Amino acid sequence: MLGLGTTAVAGAQQPTTARQLLDGYVADALTANLALAQQSAALARATAGVREANGRFLPTVGLNARYSEFSGVVNIGDFINPAYAALNQLIGESRFPTNVNATLPFRQETKLELIQPLFNDALFGARAAARAQRDLAGATRKGAMRQLAADVQQAWLGYASTVRAVETLESTLPVLDENMRVSERLIGAGQATPDVLLRARAERSELLQQIEEARRQRDAARRGFNLLRNRDEDVPITLADDSTLLRVDSLSRGALLAHALTHREELAQAGSGISLARAQQRIASSAYLPNLALAASYGVQGDRYRFNSRNDVGLASLVMSWNAFNGGQDAARREQANATRSEAEYRRREAERAIALQVGNAYDAVQSARSTLTTASDRLASAERAFSFVQRRFAEGLATPVEFLSARTAFTSAAINQIITRFTFATRVVELERAAALRALPN
Repeated sequence: MLGLGTTAVAGAQQPTTARQLLDGYVADALTANLALAQQSAALARATAGVREANGRFLPTVGLNARYSEFSGVVNIGDFINPAYAALNQLIGESRFPTNVNATLPFRQETKLELIQPLFNDALFGARAAARAQRDLAGATRKGAMRQLAADVQQAWLGYASTVRAVETLESTLPVLDENMRVSERLIGAGQATPDVLLRARAERSELLQQIEEARRQRDAARRGFNLLRNRDEDVPITLADDSTLLRVDSLSRGALLAHALTHREELAQAGSGISLARAQQRIASSAYLPNLALAASYGVQGDRYRFNSRNDVGLASLVMSWNAFNGGQDAARREQANATRSEAEYRRREAERAIALQVGNAYDAVQSARSTLTTASDRLASAERAFSFVQRRFAEGLATPVEFLSARTAFTSAAINQIITRFTFATRVVELERAAALRALPN
């Protein structure tokens, strides 16, 4: 695959190539980045939502208990006891109790209740919606992982380029120091005027400013890179041989686009959005169907707790509900769900076009950057040879200070240009890797 990082670092072996080094840093960031940890938490929440939706198909069992103290309520015994007393007098026997003491409701009621849904189409829609939410969260997390992998690689490339720039500028400083010494010698020999030395000092001061600015950019790049890895800002960063940045495989534009349309997380997100809209359609349509459930309870009730067959109470019910009319709300909800699905389908088509554009632009950018590598190397080689000739002639007093400084500036500029060209190419390769979804991500 085309890319800077697709291979895991092997064991404790010290990474020697940019590919191995970047893979190690990407793996480190994927386990430590705080923004990605938030996405993982969102996925865990959505997964728990699926379990909750599945649980709605199972029976619910609960224990309900009540004990009450009454004041001023009607006692049924006040009506029954006199009648029983009159009957006892008539028959001459105490056959009927005259001490009945019963209030409604009963003082205590304790029961075990069970509710089992038998048919409720909204539950199927809710479960499908929960699964779509989980898939959407998973695709969003994968997309964040892919973007983080690209950000880590580009941040490392940015840091490495600033380090190389600092090294190049610092290596130029002894050259300007030597220029000052030669200028002083030429002035002492009467072969140059004092303005030559002043110009050399000014050139050296300008270089020192450039070095300080490059160091500032280097330190800022290091802090930004360590932030992505959730590390302290001063943690050192390992670099690799710049030549390994150019060792990449090539794929055709068509193969890259086909791979992107199969593996890009944005399309998975759009697909999850369509599934979610379908689930909402089913939930809205379920209002036109009846709901059927089984309800059962068993317990004891009375004025006191007595656990025997006379105080046991059992109840079983088959409950059906069917909404006949609610002002057209169900129809409106179904229309909303239909519109949401259309939005999701259009969003997917838009994502496909955007991905095709990204892959095409990234592919062209890589090809353009690749074509400049040879030119940058030729420019550096020519500038280096020219500066070597001018430097030798200047030491012999045969070249003017203007020629020396011009050659030195051209040489330093060519060296910086080669650094920028190399790392620009590598950065565009990383962007193509992201656009075409070439990097294999962990689960």
